[in-house]
Amino acid sequence: MKYRYRLEERRERRIGFIRLIRRLALLALFGIIVYLIYLYAGGRPQLTQKSLKELSYLPASRRVNIETTVPVEAVTLYIEGEGKKVEVYSKKFAPPVRSFSIDINARSLGLKEGEAKLRIGLSSGFLRSKEYSIPVIIDLTPPKIEVVSYTQNLQQGGTGAIKVRSEKDVELELHVGEKSYAFYPVDGIYYLTLFPVSLEQGPETALYVEAKDKAGNKISQSIRVNIKPFKSKVDKIELKDDFLNSVIYPLLGEEGKGLDPVEAFKRVNEIWRARDASVLLELGRKSEPRMLWDRAFLQLPNSKVISTYGDVRLYFYGGQQVSESRHMGYDFASLSRAPIPASNSGVVVFARPLGIYGNAVVIDHGFGLMSLYGHLSEIHVREGQFVKKGEIVGLTGTTGLALGDHLHFGMLVQGHEVNPVEWLDSRWIDRRIIPVIQAK
Repeated sequence: MKYRYRLEERRERRIGFIRLIRRLALLALFGIIVYLIYLYAGGRPQLTQKSLKELSYLPASRRVNIETTVPVEAVTLYIEGEGKKVEVYSKKFAPPVRSFSIDINARSLGLKEGEAKLRIGLSSGFLRSKEYSIPVIIDLTPPKIEVVSYTQNLQQGGTGAIKVRSEKDVELELHVGEKSYAFYPVDGIYYLTLFPVSLEQGPETALYVEAKDKAGNKISQSIRVNIKPFKSKVDKIELKDDFLNSVIYPLLGEEGKGLDPVEAFKRVNEIWRARDASVLLELGRKSEPRMLWDRAFLQLPNSKVISTYGDVRLYFYGGQQVSESRHMGYDFASLSRAPIPASNSGVVVFARPLGIYGNAVVIDHGFGLMSLYGHLSEIHVREGQFVKKGEIVGLTGTTGLALGDHLHFGMLVQGHEVNPVEWLDSRWIDRRIIPVIQAK
C-alpha cells in the first residue's frame, strides 16, 4: 500500500510539474506575442516622413538631419547605383539617439548624377531593427541664375526691386544684410521681388541672391547697389498727465491697472509697438504673387502732412527721458472723420483694431507691397475684399495712439514699413520699379 501511495504521489508531482511547465510556456508565448506586437506597433525604429523627404535628393555636398521614431543604437547607410555599392555612413550610438546628422559628399564618394538606391539600416536592440530601400536622385549640378534687372540706387528706409531668371526649379532668396526675402515666380522662368532697406542698413550692406535646388545645391550672386543715407528729424515730446489719463490708460484697459504713468506709456509705446510690428511682418509673408497696383499711390485728399517717415521721437516725463520711438509712416490731417480712399487697388488683408494703430486697414498690392491706414474712426471694408484705387476704406479718427484726428499712412514691403514718399511719386516708380518689373 505504501508503494502505491508513493507512485500516486510521484504521478501527482509529475502532473504538477508538467502543468507548471505548460503555464511557463504559455506565459513565455504570451510575452513573445506581446513583444512582437510592441515591435510592429512602434517598438522598431522608423524614419520620420521629414527624414524620408530629406533623403530623396542628394546634392554634391549636404548635411542631412535624420530623425527616428524611437532611439537607435546603430545606423548604416549605403548608396547603390550603376552596379556598385558605396558605404556613406556607419555608426554606433551610446546612449541611443533619436536624431543625428550625416554629412554626405556625393562628389567625393564618386557618385554620378541620376537615379540610385539608398539603403539605410536602423537598430534599436535585439529584434528591433528595420531596413529601408529609398529611391534617390543624385544631383551634382548647382542651379544657374541670372540677375536680369534691379534697382541700383536706394535710400535708407526705401524700396528696391530685383528680377532674376532661372531655368531650373529653385528656391530663391534675396539677402539684404542679415535679412532675407522670398521671390515670387512670374512668367515661367522669371522671379521678382520688392525689398526694403531699413534705416539701420547703410552703404556697407551686402546684397546677394541665393538659389537652392531640390537636392540642396546652392549658388549665390552678389549685386552692387548705392544706398544713400537718410537724415532723421528728432522731436522731443513732454508727456502730460492729461494725455496719459485720456489716451494711454483707456487704451490699456485692464492691462494698465497698477502701472505708474511711465510704465503705462512704455507698455504701449514699446511692447505694443513691437507686437504690432510682428503682426505686420506676418502679413507681409502672404502677399499676392502678382501686381495689383497701378502707377503712383494716392495721398489723403486735401490733407496736410503733420509727421513724416523716420522721425525720431524722444519722450520725457518730469524732465527725464523715459522712452523713444521712430515714426514709420506719414501722418495726414484733413477734416475730422474725413473719407479715406484706397491709395491703390488691391486686396484687404486686415480690417480690425491693431494696437497703437487703432482701427486699421491693410491692403495687399502684390509682390510684397502693402499699404496701411491707421487711427480710423470707422472701417468700411472687410478682409478678403478687392478694392479699387480711390474706393473709400474708412474714416479718419483718433483710435489707437493718436493725439488728434488724422490718418497714419504707411507703406509696407515684405511686412516692413518703408518711406511712403517714394510710392507717392510717379516719377520714382517709373524710374526705379517699373523698368525692373518689365525687364526680360
